[in-house]
Amino acid sequence: MVNIFLCGDLNDTSVSQALISALPQYGGVRYSGPNRVSEYGSSPEYFLYEYEKLPEIGLKRGMVLFKNGFPPQKPLPCPPGFLYVLESKNVNAATLLKGSEATAVTCGTSPKDTLSIAGLEDGTATLSLQRTLNTLDGQVLEPHDFNAKFNTLISPHQLLMVCAALLIAGVDSFKEYKL
Repeated sequence: MVNIFLCGDLNDTSVSQALISALPQYGGVRYSGPNRVSEYGSSPEYFLYEYEKLPEIGLKRGMVLFKNGFPPQKPLPCPPGFLYVLESKNVNAATLLKGSEATAVTCGTSPKDTLSIAGLEDGTATLSLQRTLNTLDGQVLEPHDFNAKFNTLISPHQLLMVCAALLIAGVDSFKEYKL
């Protein structure tokens, strides 16, 4: 099972809803968040935990996605088998990771970001993986462009977070992502 921790403002459900919508197409998701535990899809391959702040993690591998509304937090040990996803403008998440040995995956519109949006049209997007990325299962992804298709309105932040999660989980990006 792929562990995904989503951290930030609990009133902002945009990223959790985008993940809950997308992940059942890739094996299903079990969600644990404020006041709710649910399962979507058959035999979940993903476990999505939602917290305001990053909890102490005692698991071997997974990923942490930081919402832009992530509050300031004192540093915690960052487990080595985890990847940390944040938009480059997310100062609080960057400060939390600074000085740690955590592998950060930045998202945004800059050529310095690991993942960026190269093109956006009605219902489709082209994304660019601009740096080599090691997935949780040990695959090495070289820089490349890939496509994502969506049927509902999705923000750039939602798009980047969901696509980063799928890449890190090892979902084949040479097949169009469906969000």
